[in-house]
Amino acid sequence: MFLKKKALLATIPSDSHSWNMVFMEFVLEENGYCVRNLGPNTPIKEAEEILHAECFDLVVISSVNGHAYIEGQALAKRIAANSDYQGPLLLGGKICTQTDPETILRHSAALKKSGFDAVFDDSIKNSFDSFQAFLTPQAFNLAEKPQQNQVARAEA
Repeated sequence: MFLKKKALLATIPSDSHSWNMVFMEFVLEENGYCVRNLGPNTPIKEAEEILHAECFDLVVISSVNGHAYIEGQALAKRIAANSDYQGPLLLGGKICTQTDPETILRHSAALKKSGFDAVFDDSIKNSFDSFQAFLTPQAFNLAEKPQQNQVARAEA
């Protein structure tokens, strides 16, 4: 029997947009994921609890309100501190309200330092293509983190 990879899709607490969540759900499903979409205004506590209770192969945080560079750091740190999740943690969308490359790179570096494996800002050319490339098995590196989650799922 073929088991689909599982992805958790969430946003930051202040982001009330839903169109990006629906779009990302479709993208992930087209790439072979069974998606649990937590919808807009995701409380950090809810993401923590779900990651503690269920196993996922991928976590995607999508935000378009420009505040992800602040709330995303808190979210990544809390996920690392309060859940057993070890797979890729990705952030994409509009991470800040500025569009200059220096600011985006500075915020992206801070987000990666807080625990994100990759950050994809829509102000950067081809960032969506980079995100899609990340979803391929070669970039995803199935030999490492996702297998750890497969073991955890089998033990649960």
